[in-house]
Amino acid sequence: MDTQRSQIKEYLEKIVQEDRVPHAVLILGPEGSGQLQTALEWCKLLFCDNIQGSSFCGECKSCQKIGNFVHPDIHFSFPVVKHDKFKREDTTSLHFLKEWRSFMENNIHGNLEDWLNSIGASDKQSNMNVAECNQIIHNLALKTYEDKYKVQIIWHAESLAKEGNRLLKLIEEPADNTIIMLIANNHNAILNTIRSRCQILKVPAFSDTEIKEYLSENFELGEDELREISYLSEGNIRKARTLAEQSSMNFSAEMLDWFRKAFKSDPEELIEINDRLSSIGKASLKSFMAYTLHFLREYLKALNLQSTNGLRLSDEEKNVILKMQKILDREKCAQLRKLFNENIAYIDRNVSVKIMLMNMSLKINEILRPEVNKFA
Repeated sequence: MDTQRSQIKEYLEKIVQEDRVPHAVLILGPEGSGQLQTALEWCKLLFCDNIQGSSFCGECKSCQKIGNFVHPDIHFSFPVVKHDKFKREDTTSLHFLKEWRSFMENNIHGNLEDWLNSIGASDKQSNMNVAECNQIIHNLALKTYEDKYKVQIIWHAESLAKEGNRLLKLIEEPADNTIIMLIANNHNAILNTIRSRCQILKVPAFSDTEIKEYLSENFELGEDELREISYLSEGNIRKARTLAEQSSMNFSAEMLDWFRKAFKSDPEELIEINDRLSSIGKASLKSFMAYTLHFLREYLKALNLQSTNGLRLSDEEKNVILKMQKILDREKCAQLRKLFNENIAYIDRNVSVKIMLMNMSLKINEILRPEVNKFA
């Protein structure tokens, strides 16, 4: 386990043992850093019936209920959209609990986009409304069913927006043994009136080693794929999982092949690679282009440092850098990054992927061989 993550675990164990648990805590961290998982593990420490030293057992009834997201003293709030059977102003998280439990079971590291996709609402605006805030107040006014504490977990707390002010009194004057855990990625999107009243717990991104271990346990990947995805995910376990699920492509080899064929500009070869890339699906294509942007960023570092040491690349990728320096300087690298940044945004739009890729191939040729295209 990463040192920072170990320190968080030890801290949570200590404050539970010493009965110094804050009544309101803001669990902050970058996307895919496991804030929701941290909150649930904290709940296990609070509710476990058979504490092993300072750690939860994971096997008692309380731990099992928390693991299945059905403990009666733990309440969840999260962004929702209008439910088919209710007006939007009356819709709360309670109306989506079944879907929410399924989402947590299958994608506990998912983000807001994943959640909305899972309920078929990717094109709708979600939030937490007045009714949601009133429901939170009601939840924490209830007596406990089984344990000492009542816990309210508010996922993606950024969605509270100004309605969060309705919770100020609850945060300032909580009932006994009441704990509110707000989970967020963006510190600045939380109302200052709420932020200032919470203890802040910062969860770090996962280390490359932790990402690699997670991938090894959950996917059948080769060593090169494990290393490549670990680097590309940059500590985001959600991104690592998405990359592992979406594609079995060898990104570095595919990128180099594309650059070579674009450089040569042979029509048959361009059509062949264009057809290949357009056939992998939009999600995998986005991942591939994201990898290319990652590689170009590391490539630029190598040029600036005049060394490949410390780059988030495999030895094979570093060798590619050494070979490419003859034709790819800083200016060309910057132009390629701009090209890929502009086009990755088009993938989800109603454009022809084949036409987009062919245009990109021609522009890659112009960037890599300006002396040839100068008089064309």
